[in-house]
Amino acid sequence: MIEHGLYLVLIGLLIAATVTDLKYRLIYDRFVVIGIVAAVLARLFERPEPWWNYVVTGFVVFLILYVIAVVTDERSIGGGDVKLFGMLGLALGFQPFLLIFFSSHLLAALYLLIVKLVRWNQVGRKTEFPFAPFILLGTVFTYVLTKL
Repeated sequence: MIEHGLYLVLIGLLIAATVTDLKYRLIYDRFVVIGIVAAVLARLFERPEPWWNYVVTGFVVFLILYVIAVVTDERSIGGGDVKLFGMLGLALGFQPFLLIFFSSHLLAALYLLIVKLVRWNQVGRKTEFPFAPFILLGTVFTYVLTKL
């Protein structure tokens, strides 16, 4: 029951992050902080995995993606997306995170393929797009696949 509630909180926060990412190309830190607090509270009462799985997943995900963002000057992944992925790793652990990570990237790739086919001259290697919507879709996909 707590697991479902945590997913619903995370999905609600990702909806808010998607709106601000689409509108302003910005993901507010308050969304991440609320998600981290919800994750810690949920994991105090229910942990399908050992506690260190959540902590290590969140920290390692954040660290690796942060380094990628710094090295690429945020051309490959933005700081807000890094924080969202770190929050999801902390909240859900390694296996659900992997499913979210890969499904969100697959969905983004499919979207870009379609956009490229429709507007081939307007989309190139340096085209930027908000990624929070795909993180949201990957999280919903993971929730439906694993919890319902």
